[in-house]
Amino acid sequence: MQTSQQGRKVLALYSVALIDRYAEISATGALLFYSLFVMNMHPELVVSIPIVLFGLFRYWYLSEMQGEGESPTEALMNDKQLLLTVVAWIGVCIWALWPVGSFKWN
Repeated sequence: MQTSQQGRKVLALYSVALIDRYAEISATGALLFYSLFVMNMHPELVVSIPIVLFGLFRYWYLSEMQGEGESPTEALMNDKQLLLTVVAWIGVCIWALWPVGSFKWN
């Protein structure tokens, strides 16, 4: 792992607290715009918003408390709860968007 002096020199100009605030604002914006998109384009997906919120909280926990936020891909592959959250989100999206009349029980 590189320090700011070894990697990007511009990182020395930012404090950890400022970068944390940027991350918080970015996560809030992502949730806000996802929610607005869902409510406007696919209202049936509103049930997926709490799952997305939990996913953000879980990733934030892994990043802050476990120190695993450096690579989102590794965090996803190494954490069962985060992986299950993604699977649950995909399942809810398929369930909500699947045409109602396509299931016929014979």
